[in-house]
Amino acid sequence: MNLLLLYGIGMGLLLFVALLWFEKKLVKAFEINPLLELGLIYLAFYWLPDLANGFLPESWKMAQIDTPFQLEGPLGFLLRLNKPQMSVVELGFSVFLACIVGRFIYVMTSKKALWGKIGDKENN
Repeated sequence: MNLLLLYGIGMGLLLFVALLWFEKKLVKAFEINPLLELGLIYLAFYWLPDLANGFLPESWKMAQIDTPFQLEGPLGFLLRLNKPQMSVVELGFSVFLACIVGRFIYVMTSKKALWGKIGDKENN
Protein backbone atom coordinates (compact mmCIF):
# COMPACT_ATOMS: atom_id res chain seq x y z
CA MET A 1 0.00 0.00 0.00
CA ASN A 2 1.24 3.45 -0.83
CA LEU A 3 2.67 5.38 2.11
CA LEU A 4 1.20 8.65 0.85
CA LEU A 5 -2.24 7.05 0.86
CA LEU A 6 -1.80 6.20 4.54
CA TYR A 7 -0.63 9.77 5.28
CA GLY A 8 -3.78 11.16 3.64
CA ILE A 9 -6.13 8.82 5.49
CA GLY A 10 -4.35 9.47 8.78
CA MET A 11 -4.47 13.23 8.26
CA GLY A 12 -8.22 13.10 7.57
CA LEU A 13 -8.92 10.99 10.64
CA LEU A 14 -6.70 13.20 12.79
CA LEU A 15 -8.58 16.31 11.61
CA PHE A 16 -11.89 14.65 12.43
CA VAL A 17 -10.73 13.71 15.94
CA ALA A 18 -9.48 17.28 16.44
CA LEU A 19 -12.89 18.59 15.34
CA LEU A 20 -14.63 16.28 17.82
CA TRP A 21 -12.30 17.40 20.62
CA PHE A 22 -12.86 21.07 19.79
CA GLU A 23 -16.61 20.50 19.64
CA LYS A 24 -16.53 18.80 23.04
CA LYS A 25 -14.75 21.83 24.51
CA LEU A 26 -17.43 24.14 23.12
CA VAL A 27 -20.47 22.19 24.36
CA LYS A 28 -21.37 24.89 26.87
CA ALA A 29 -21.29 27.55 24.16
CA PHE A 30 -23.51 25.38 21.94
CA GLU A 31 -26.14 25.32 24.70
CA ILE A 32 -26.17 29.12 24.65
CA ASN A 33 -26.34 29.40 20.85
CA PRO A 34 -26.79 26.22 18.75
CA LEU A 35 -25.77 28.06 15.58
CA LEU A 36 -22.16 28.01 16.78
CA GLU A 37 -21.93 24.37 15.74
CA LEU A 38 -22.98 25.30 12.21
CA GLY A 39 -20.27 27.95 12.22
CA LEU A 40 -17.73 25.35 13.34
CA ILE A 41 -18.73 23.04 10.49
CA TYR A 42 -18.50 25.95 8.04
CA LEU A 43 -14.98 26.71 9.24
CA ALA A 44 -14.07 23.04 8.95
CA PHE A 45 -15.32 22.88 5.33
CA TYR A 46 -13.93 26.13 3.97
CA TRP A 47 -11.32 27.69 6.23
CA LEU A 48 -9.36 24.61 7.30
CA PRO A 49 -8.27 23.46 3.79
CA ASP A 50 -6.92 26.92 2.98
CA LEU A 51 -5.10 27.05 6.30
CA ALA A 52 -3.58 23.59 5.81
CA ASN A 53 -2.27 24.46 2.34
CA GLY A 54 -0.14 27.16 3.92
CA PHE A 55 2.01 24.96 6.15
CA LEU A 56 2.02 21.46 4.61
CA PRO A 57 4.95 20.33 2.43
CA GLU A 58 4.74 21.02 -1.30
CA SER A 59 5.16 17.33 -2.14
CA TRP A 60 1.85 16.60 -0.38
CA LYS A 61 0.02 19.08 -2.64
CA MET A 62 0.96 17.40 -5.95
CA ALA A 63 -1.63 15.03 -7.41
CA GLN A 64 0.24 11.72 -7.35
CA ILE A 65 -2.19 9.23 -5.76
CA ASP A 66 -4.76 7.36 -7.86
CA THR A 67 -8.19 8.11 -6.43
CA PRO A 68 -9.26 5.01 -4.44
CA PHE A 69 -12.99 5.49 -5.13
CA GLN A 70 -13.69 7.85 -7.99
CA LEU A 71 -17.25 9.22 -7.89
CA GLU A 72 -19.03 11.42 -10.41
CA GLY A 73 -21.84 13.85 -9.74
CA PRO A 74 -22.70 15.86 -6.64
CA LEU A 75 -21.42 13.30 -4.13
CA GLY A 76 -18.05 13.09 -5.87
CA PHE A 77 -17.87 16.89 -5.94
CA LEU A 78 -18.78 17.17 -2.24
CA LEU A 79 -16.25 14.56 -1.14
CA ARG A 80 -13.66 15.79 -3.69
CA LEU A 81 -13.43 12.38 -5.34
CA ASN A 82 -14.26 13.43 -8.90
CA LYS A 83 -10.67 13.50 -10.25
CA PRO A 84 -8.61 10.49 -11.38
CA GLN A 85 -5.62 11.54 -9.26
CA MET A 86 -5.41 13.46 -6.00
CA SER A 87 -2.82 14.78 -3.60
CA VAL A 88 -2.31 13.76 0.01
CA VAL A 89 -4.03 16.96 1.16
CA GLU A 90 -7.07 16.32 -1.05
CA LEU A 91 -7.25 12.71 0.15
CA GLY A 92 -7.05 13.82 3.78
CA PHE A 93 -9.86 16.32 3.33
CA SER A 94 -12.03 13.82 1.47
CA VAL A 95 -11.63 11.38 4.39
CA PHE A 96 -12.39 14.26 6.80
CA LEU A 97 -15.55 15.19 4.87
CA ALA A 98 -16.66 11.56 4.68
CA CYS A 99 -16.28 11.33 8.48
CA ILE A 100 -18.37 14.50 8.93
CA VAL A 101 -21.10 13.15 6.62
CA GLY A 102 -21.03 9.79 8.41
CA ARG A 103 -21.35 11.48 11.79
CA PHE A 104 -24.25 13.57 10.50
CA ILE A 105 -26.05 10.42 9.35
CA TYR A 106 -25.36 8.77 12.71
CA VAL A 107 -26.70 11.71 14.69
CA MET A 108 -29.81 12.11 12.55
CA THR A 109 -30.75 8.40 12.44
CA SER A 110 -29.26 6.05 15.02
CA LYS A 111 -28.80 8.48 17.87
CA LYS A 112 -32.34 9.86 17.54
CA ALA A 113 -33.75 6.32 17.45
CA LEU A 114 -31.81 5.42 20.61
CA TRP A 115 -33.12 8.52 22.38
CA GLY A 116 -36.67 7.52 21.46
CA LYS A 117 -36.19 4.05 22.98
CA ILE A 118 -34.67 5.49 26.15
CA GLY A 119 -37.51 8.02 26.47
CA ASP A 120 -40.11 5.25 26.14
CA LYS A 121 -38.52 3.26 29.00
CA GLU A 122 -38.51 6.30 31.29
CA ASN A 123 -42.18 7.07 30.61
CA ASN A 124 -43.33 3.53 31.47
